[in-house]
Amino acid sequence: MTHIFLKRLITLLVVVILFTQCKKSLLEIDPTIPIVTVDNYYKTESDAINAVNATYTPLSAIYSGAAWHLGDIMSDDADLGGGGGGDGAETAELDNFSLTSFNPIVNIMWAQCYYGVLRANLVIERVPQVPVMTPAIRTRSIGEGKFLRALYYFHLVRLFGDVPLYTTAITVAEASTIARSPRAAVYNQIIADLKDAETLLPNTYGANDKGRATAGAAKGLLANVYLTLGDKTNAATKAKEVIDNKALYGYDLWTDYADNFKLENENGKESVFEVQYRADGGTFTIYGVGTCINTFYGPRSQGIVPEGGYGFTVPTRNFVDQYEKTGPAYSTIIDKRRNRSIWIPGDTYNAYTQPASLIGSPNGFNVRKYFVPVENTTGDAGQWRSALNVPIMRYAEILLIYAEAAGPALGKPAADLIRARAGLAALPTGLSDAQWLAAIYKERRLELGFEMHRWYDLLRHPDPNYFVTVMQAAGKTNCAQKHRFMPIPQGERDKNPNLTQNTGY
Repeated sequence: MTHIFLKRLITLLVVVILFTQCKKSLLEIDPTIPIVTVDNYYKTESDAINAVNATYTPLSAIYSGAAWHLGDIMSDDADLGGGGGGDGAETAELDNFSLTSFNPIVNIMWAQCYYGVLRANLVIERVPQVPVMTPAIRTRSIGEGKFLRALYYFHLVRLFGDVPLYTTAITVAEASTIARSPRAAVYNQIIADLKDAETLLPNTYGANDKGRATAGAAKGLLANVYLTLGDKTNAATKAKEVIDNKALYGYDLWTDYADNFKLENENGKESVFEVQYRADGGTFTIYGVGTCINTFYGPRSQGIVPEGGYGFTVPTRNFVDQYEKTGPAYSTIIDKRRNRSIWIPGDTYNAYTQPASLIGSPNGFNVRKYFVPVENTTGDAGQWRSALNVPIMRYAEILLIYAEAAGPALGKPAADLIRARAGLAALPTGLSDAQWLAAIYKERRLELGFEMHRWYDLLRHPDPNYFVTVMQAAGKTNCAQKHRFMPIPQGERDKNPNLTQNTGY
C-alpha cells in the first residue's frame, strides 16, 4: 500500500516559510533558487495537493511522540516502564501526575496541532484560488483541510480546554497576541468543519490515495465529538449513518482482531482513519517517516524489535485483569484480543519466549499491538523505521460509539458484534443505563486498548469525578481535578502574554 503523506515534501519547507513570514539576508539565499511565498505558491493543482499532504504530516509526530504518553501511560491502562532512574523523565511526570508547564511531551502536542491548524487554514483559504484544478480534487482538498483542522482542534480542546481559535492563516505577530477561546466556541468550529467535510470528501479513494480522509471518517469523528460532549442523540445518529452505509465506505470488521495490526492490511476494511508511516528515514526522531512506537513498546532489551526494545508502555495488572478467563492464571484468558494486544509471560515469537519479569515490567507484561519483528523493518537494526500505521479510528469504534449512545435497547447488537469476534458471549439483557455504560466502557477499554483513547474516555464520563476516582484507585494518588486539562506550555506563554494558564499550574 502506498503511504503518500509522510514523504518529506518540499511543502514542509514551504509551510515553515509561510509560518515564519521572515525575510532572510541575501547572504543566506542562493539567488538562483526561486523563493517560495504565499503569493507565488498555490498556482497549480500539484501545489494544492502537496499543501494538503503537508497538512497531514504533524500527525506522524503527534502519534509517534506524544499521543501514547498522554492517552495510555497517563491512564490506568499503562505505566511507564523503561530502564528506571531518569529514563523517560518527561513521561514519568505524566504517569505520576507531577507535570509542569515545561513538560516537553505536552509541548509537542500543542506545537504539532497548531502546525496542523496553520497548514489546514492555508489549504482552506488558498485552494479555492488555484486557477486550474480538477473540480473533484479541489473539493476534496478543501474537505481534507476542514477535516484535519477539526481533528487538530479536537486534540487541543480535550487536552487544554480553552485554546486559541483561529480559522485564517495568521502571522507570527498575530499569533503572539491571540487569547484563548472558550471550549464551546472551539467545539462549535469543530462540528461546523466536520459537517462541511462530510459533504466535501469522497466516500473512497483509489489505491494511490488510500489513507486520505473520507466522508465516513468525517462522520465517524463527528460522532466521537458528539459523544465527548455528552450529546448521545447526535452521536448515535452520526454513527448509525456510517453503519448503515458501511458498504458505501468499504467498512467492515476483520474476522480476526489481529488483522487490524498487520502491515499488509493497512488502510484496510476496518480502517476509518489512520496515521500513515513508511519504513525509511527518521533515525532516532519522532519526526521521521517511520514510527518509533514499535521500539518503545517492544519488550525491553529482548532484541525482537529495532534497538532491542525499550518497554516504555507497560500494561497494568488492572488492565490485564479485565480480560475474561476460565481460571486464575493469565494463560486461561479466552478473549481473543489479548494475544495481539499484549505480551504475557510464556508468549512466544520464533525462538523468543516472554519472561516472567523484565526491567521496567515486573509482571512480564508489554504491549504487542504494534509489534513488527526486527527482521521486517527496513535499514539498520538500530533505527526506528517501523512502517506500521497507527489507527485513529476503526469501524469497531463506530460500533461502540453507537452502542453507547443508543443505549442497551438499540445498541446491544453493535456491542455484541465486537464481543463475538473476541470469542465472548453477548452482553446480558436488562442492564440499567449505568450498567450499560460500565459494560461499554470496559468493552472500549479492551477493544481499543493502547490505541490512545483511554484517558479521554475517563475524562468524558458523565461523573466529573470519575477520572480522579479511577486514577487514584489505580495507585496514581497525585491525580486531581486540575489534571482534567494539561498546562499551557510555558514557552508559548512566554511568547504570548495573552495566554492564561490553566488552574493549578
